[in-house]
Amino acid sequence: MDPKWRRRLLIVDDDPLMSRLLRDALGELGFDVEEAASAAAARRTLRDFDPDFAVVDLELRSGPSGVDLAHLIHSEHPGVGIVILTRYPDLRSAGYADDALPPGTGFMRKDLVEDPEQIRAALNAVATDKSKPLRQDREFDATLATLTRAQRDVLALAAQGYDNEAIAEMRECSRSSVANLMVGIYRRLGIEQGGLLNPRVEAVRRYAAAEGLPERDGS
Repeated sequence: MDPKWRRRLLIVDDDPLMSRLLRDALGELGFDVEEAASAAAARRTLRDFDPDFAVVDLELRSGPSGVDLAHLIHSEHPGVGIVILTRYPDLRSAGYADDALPPGTGFMRKDLVEDPEQIRAALNAVATDKSKPLRQDREFDATLATLTRAQRDVLALAAQGYDNEAIAEMRECSRSSVANLMVGIYRRLGIEQGGLLNPRVEAVRRYAAAEGLPERDGS
């Protein structure tokens, strides 16, 4: 790519490892990249670097949050395309209202940052049509579509309130098979095990958001 046509992108994240992963992925896409570890540093870089895009961590440990910074960028630098980056599956899980972000802001999960095409899709969405940014937190149906039939059946039973032992009895299989299916569900849905969220509750929440709560069998 001709350097004079290279697009500029600002990464705002206080995790050096995540910033490095992003920088490497964005370098593959041909971006000129600058980094900032706080909202205050980002404000200075926005003025001096004049980026086309900003990828902003939702949770900045010091100073204003990523949501606050997104609103500042939207107000003071309206030409900059903004993508919020987070380990949470959606804004509500992070303690924000669904409409907390400024109009046209994209939403991307951190577990996807090693895939340059996922980043490209998010940036293209905020660049080409800000009325329809990429909001991965609103793509429950698309995410559930990646589950196998067995995984969907097990998740539907979990959403009815059954534990692994009851699900194993109903499906005439072992409890370990059900447990393995649940682990596969978490992996496909990008739900971190050992994080702040209970993975089973989060998986059921996503199922309910997409499909509604199922009637309990036999009720």
